[in-house]
Amino acid sequence: VNQQIDTFHDQRSVSKRQSVNVGENDLNFFSYHGIYNIWEFYAVSVEELTFTTIMGVVAVTGVSIVLVPHWTAAFFVLPLICLLYIDLLGVMQWAGVHINAVSYIAVVMSIGLIVDFIMHVILRYYECPGNRRQKTVEMLKTMGSSILVGGLSTLLGTLPLAFSASAIFYTIFIAFLGLVTLGIGHGLILLPVILSLIGPEDQCGAALVVKSDVTSDSDREISSTTRIAQEQSLPVDA
Repeated sequence: VNQQIDTFHDQRSVSKRQSVNVGENDLNFFSYHGIYNIWEFYAVSVEELTFTTIMGVVAVTGVSIVLVPHWTAAFFVLPLICLLYIDLLGVMQWAGVHINAVSYIAVVMSIGLIVDFIMHVILRYYECPGNRRQKTVEMLKTMGSSILVGGLSTLLGTLPLAFSASAIFYTIFIAFLGLVTLGIGHGLILLPVILSLIGPEDQCGAALVVKSDVTSDSDREISSTTRIAQEQSLPVDA
């Protein structure tokens, strides 16, 4: 690949040095072959993939700030998305899938799919009342099964691609296999542990619980005083 990129740049330099092309923004004379399209893709794939990844992660983080009803959601979404993305690249490299036109599309598309495993968990966590442990347990009870079923159904839908002889279909399968496996693992194991340790608590819900406990204690004291007064046949003030 590096030799192809060098050959492409050399060919472009030769064309620019032609007298008819000197001082021109658009080349009037150049050589062309269909393989140049692939070589040009290899030449710009790293920069384009980096730019696309940064823009995708920033966009997802911005959407989380707007849609999730707490500003701290960005501090959980941004690191988890980056971690998931890096893990997915590692899985594809480990499986022998290198960056090409197909894997490039799969990796870029995975940003929008990865965020589902994180965003649903985060949103449900903020909707649940109580302290960190109560919110995490309630979130897993109400949303955990849905995320698990959704991930497994996606994996089953792409499972036939594993038996395909086409390298294109195999690349798509590896991308979805890593995406679903890592998404479920990070969304239902890693993220709940992090939220149970440092996640924001529902202060209003905690205040209501304390107030309810105080009210119950007061009611019990009043009932006890009334019962003692009745036993001693003493008048009870209203």
